[in-house]
Amino acid sequence: MIDFSEVVENVKDFYREKTLPAILISIVVVLFFLALIIFIVQGFNGHNKQTSVTDTPLVPDNELILPDGPSIPEGYALTREPKEKWTKEESQEYFTMPDEQELKNLEYSNDKLIEDILGATP
Repeated sequence: MIDFSEVVENVKDFYREKTLPAILISIVVVLFFLALIIFIVQGFNGHNKQTSVTDTPLVPDNELILPDGPSIPEGYALTREPKEKWTKEESQEYFTMPDEQELKNLEYSNDKLIEDILGATP
């Protein structure tokens, strides 16, 4: 059998010799048991609760009024049938020829991109 008086004496000696670690260990043990008690109580209370969902139909008492949306500009088409090929007039309307400066900028940016990709490769 375990001699409890000897165990109690050993614990008292430990508290006398090393007070800071003994106090920290005691605090940790107390917090552990408090957390254990809280989890047990929550577990018992959680099983009794049942969520009930009731469907209540929405019955408007007045007619629903839609807010004003953004206006669509004149000549704007929301959808269109795509054509296989544009006519010459359509292409002239939407396509602008780039000038010399824009072509030089494009050439410079392409050369820089190629140089970044290739780097110092031989």
